[in-house]
Amino acid sequence: MEIVEVVADQVVVALSHAIVLEELMREKLEARNDLLQQAKENAVKASQTRYSFQKVMNNGMRRPMHSILGLLSILQDENTSTNQKIIIDTIVRISTVLLNLINDAMDIPNKYEGRFPVKMMPFQLHSLIREASCLVKCLCVYKGFGFSMDVPSSLPNLVMGDEKRT
Repeated sequence: MEIVEVVADQVVVALSHAIVLEELMREKLEARNDLLQQAKENAVKASQTRYSFQKVMNNGMRRPMHSILGLLSILQDENTSTNQKIIIDTIVRISTVLLNLINDAMDIPNKYEGRFPVKMMPFQLHSLIREASCLVKCLCVYKGFGFSMDVPSSLPNLVMGDEKRT
């Protein structure tokens, strides 16, 4: 009979330890579930924020840029003076760069995942430099200053790179 009582006491102790262990495990699981729930809520909020940002970029910026470029293409077809033509062409180039930046901003999730698209192709460096100098020339002409820019012939014309991101 004593053996039964000793075994019964050990079973009681083992059961009480099991109950304590079960309670600790339950608390840990609840804490982990709380963390997972918070992470899920944060992910949903981030997704909603990204969607709102993309909606603003699309409706508030990309569409108006397309409209501006459309109107500028009409102006390019008009009979304008040389200075006006330079200004219109410069605005078209700057608007195109801005549209590319907007499109890049719309593609932010891919960039964060390391999928930033770079298109390595040959392009005319001299032409790119002349186009970039057009803005400076327009500003100088507007302020009444002269401006000239010469591309050194030692600079290679055909180079490899992503012209859109240069």
